[in-house]
Amino acid sequence: MAEEESAQDSISFDVLIVGAGPAGLASAIQLAQLAKEHQRPFSIAVIEKSAEIGGHILSGALFDPHALNELLPNWQDTDCPVRTKVKYDDFYWLTNSQSIFSIPPLLRPKVFENHDHYIISLSELCRWLAKQAELLGVEIYPGFCADKIQFEHQRSDSVTSDNADLPIYMSTVKGITTKAMGLDKQGNKKENYQPSMLINARYTIFAEGSRGHLGKALIKQLKLDKHKQPQHFALGIKEIWQVPKQQHQQGRVVHSLGWPLSESSSTGGAFMYHLDDSHIAVGLITDLNYRNPYLSPFDEFQRLKHHPLFAQVLQNGKRIEYGARAITKGGLASLPKQSFQGGVLIGCDAGTLNMNKLKGCHTAMKSGMLAASAVYSELIRDHTHTEPCYNALFESSWLYDELHQARNTTANIHKFGQLTGAIATYLEQSLFSGRAKWQLNNNVPDHACLLPISKANKINYPKPDNQLSFDKTSSLYLASISHPDDQPCHLHLQDLQIPISQHLKAFDEPSQRYCPAGVYEVITENNQAKFQINAGNCLQCKACDIKDPSQNISWTPPESGSGPNYRKM
Repeated sequence: MAEEESAQDSISFDVLIVGAGPAGLASAIQLAQLAKEHQRPFSIAVIEKSAEIGGHILSGALFDPHALNELLPNWQDTDCPVRTKVKYDDFYWLTNSQSIFSIPPLLRPKVFENHDHYIISLSELCRWLAKQAELLGVEIYPGFCADKIQFEHQRSDSVTSDNADLPIYMSTVKGITTKAMGLDKQGNKKENYQPSMLINARYTIFAEGSRGHLGKALIKQLKLDKHKQPQHFALGIKEIWQVPKQQHQQGRVVHSLGWPLSESSSTGGAFMYHLDDSHIAVGLITDLNYRNPYLSPFDEFQRLKHHPLFAQVLQNGKRIEYGARAITKGGLASLPKQSFQGGVLIGCDAGTLNMNKLKGCHTAMKSGMLAASAVYSELIRDHTHTEPCYNALFESSWLYDELHQARNTTANIHKFGQLTGAIATYLEQSLFSGRAKWQLNNNVPDHACLLPISKANKINYPKPDNQLSFDKTSSLYLASISHPDDQPCHLHLQDLQIPISQHLKAFDEPSQRYCPAGVYEVITENNQAKFQINAGNCLQCKACDIKDPSQNISWTPPESGSGPNYRKM
């Protein structure tokens, strides 16, 4: 209430970009380049909820430089932090906690190959991209959180409805409202209160990353997912280690499938990337369509590191960073319409990850570049708040070709399981080069997949040894979370009673386990179960917003600057 009443000040730009990830920054750079080339200056601004650029950015990350080559062709002659080229590329099936089967290159689709790719820190790349954007005149504002979308609703007589008695309204995006700062837990103004601000824009590009709260609102409000399959997600949990030099092979890439997720018939995969300076990026990706409510992605990751394939590299090493992030992986069949009156939805906010290549950075960048070209075409014609011609550019681009080739990959795994799904994908890619005429349906949303505990096997996880495996508390310390305690809770329950009255009995309240940060707990007070939210632990991974079986939890951004502060993720 206080936020809406105080949203009085405003500022205007030609283009506003929400989110300083690879998609948003590539879009800003492309727009600025076009404006400079044609000597048509336009005001371009990027706002980012993290206190520092890159602070909330997390990815594996294996990097295909295709989009970067197009955007900044001379990047190799600069201090760009894309420098560790892939030298060794290994793929394994983990049959159990001790054994492995090496998958030879002949049994992998060619699109899985990583030659000419790089191992990077996406946090570092985004900081570098932000500098390139600023050199071109883009204004970048970290620590500014977009809270709500400014919609204008107008009645349209040119659009027909199935029900002739109902008027049709066209919604146009006019900009956003930032989140007020300096409110206490009750919503009262503190001494450091800063009111929200209206940021008006002729065009707004949304690039918040996976499960962005504004992207979610756009899709719902504008029905951008009409006739589309449900979106699907995974949760990626990652650590950065520094290991003894003799255990490090710069440029080595390791991927694995199977154990430990296979023990619960869940799907996903693990990675271990050897960066420079004896640093190792290790992580586990758990598909969020898993069925066993007792599964804990965090604890599955801790188990993974005890497998000899990982342990022999990590032993005697030191963890230096920890984080987690949702991954949008539904593919082309789940990709919403990306353009609308007044803007474009891009990158992982829409879902442009290529599941065949297990990569999303280059596709996010390309979607941002296409959005920039589409918006620029409107600007030079002096248009405002029209719908950019994004779709035509998208369908004629290599981005569309990549996503079309990979359109059945997620569905194969969801329908047939990890091993059979991987074989189906291999055959489709090898025999038909991804051009098979069929498209599989994948219509069960991730949140609807959980079995009740009466039909699930309980999973008892071993205690951490504090050498390879650790608890959530010590892990969160490595995420450098900054979150003032006295601010409104940013995790909203539509019904406060559901976690205890429904989920506890049916699913043993699964948020206790799917959250990799210990945000949600069931505690006992006066002999009564109580649901507790530790909002200050939040890594902003969005798993709760995705996996909650009643869709009762909504993630919204906390006060600007709150959250993790990643350096090498």
